[in-house]
Amino acid sequence: MSKAPVDPRFAFDPTDQSKTQDFELMAKIRRECPIVRPTENVVLTTRYEDTALAFRDAKTFSAVGDMRAPGVVVPLEESFMGELDAPLHPRIRKVLARVFTRRGALAAEDWTRDRVRGRLAALAARDRADLMKEFAMIVPGSVAAHVMGIPEPMHDQLMSWCSDVLHSSWPSTGKTERGEGIAASFPELAAYVDGMIREREQAGDAAPPGLLTVMVQASDEQGRVISAHHARTLVVNMLAGSLSASFMLGNLLHRLLTDPEFDATLRREPAKIPAAVDESLRLEAPVTFLFRRARHDTEIGGCPILAGEQIMLGMAAANRDEAVYPDADQFRLDRETPKAHLAFGLGPHVCLGNHLTWMIGRVVLEELLARFAPGQIRLVDGFEWECVDHIQEYGPETLPVRIGKS
Repeated sequence: MSKAPVDPRFAFDPTDQSKTQDFELMAKIRRECPIVRPTENVVLTTRYEDTALAFRDAKTFSAVGDMRAPGVVVPLEESFMGELDAPLHPRIRKVLARVFTRRGALAAEDWTRDRVRGRLAALAARDRADLMKEFAMIVPGSVAAHVMGIPEPMHDQLMSWCSDVLHSSWPSTGKTERGEGIAASFPELAAYVDGMIREREQAGDAAPPGLLTVMVQASDEQGRVISAHHARTLVVNMLAGSLSASFMLGNLLHRLLTDPEFDATLRREPAKIPAAVDESLRLEAPVTFLFRRARHDTEIGGCPILAGEQIMLGMAAANRDEAVYPDADQFRLDRETPKAHLAFGLGPHVCLGNHLTWMIGRVVLEELLARFAPGQIRLVDGFEWECVDHIQEYGPETLPVRIGKS
């Protein structure tokens, strides 16, 4: 592959969070050179239309290696949904889409609301807590596990294991110091998931309801759609992927704790809660970027792209494109018919869990505002916002709070 020049004005390591999450830098790039090569064979998009175009064009831009560091490709059965191409991607997506629907999210709402109330009640009985580690990091994964049909007593343990996955080298490299692949890197997690898959394979028609049973039993004219090995990977995918919703919650909770007017507005006008969730997803996108790879020579926004180059789709940058969103760097609850943000991606790979994520954000805000009076939860003195240590995720690592008695 020939090499196109790196722009020395905007050269940086794509795995350097201090650069990829520097929104002033992204705005400068968008103004001066909206499609740029920050390093060899990597092309960054920062405008909405360019980023949306690449998301939609799966024939030109391959998803293989989507979440990995440049150059890393893992075996097919160790691949998450977001890094699969056709023909396998649409086959598997058709199975998962039976459950990941707007109706499916609404069906899970009562269960979600009940569990959120229970966790908030437990927090209310204490004087200190970490809203990330003890609430936000657990709730979305618990909902995903419920939808899959995983027994509730295992939810917290599973999310603890998945947090280990997120904070390891596995997402970017496919391996850790323990070994290569999920089974070697996280043997306890793999063993539990494999056990659930075997139980459902053996139970046949008596298998418990839930998405995992649907996955295990799915077949079409080509035979079984999802192998046991790949089913394990996809379970980890859905549980660990729910942590993006956790960082959405973290961003919302941080805003609620630091912006009294935001808190007051939502209490006064609860109908604006859905807009608050959507605006947080836009302005504070929990996934900063995703990767694609050019299958052949092409172009984006007039910039030549060479076959094999990796395309860094700047979702967070595109969500702040001034050409699309007035006052793009401002959190606004009054946006009139806003253009769909790119926090969930777009096109054939749009996030399957988007309906669940929206529902969880809305329910958490509704229940937290109902449970706690203004000022009853406060960030501890001296709190400093620290981003989660992951090349693509954006949200607070911790939210330590003091809880007053009403």
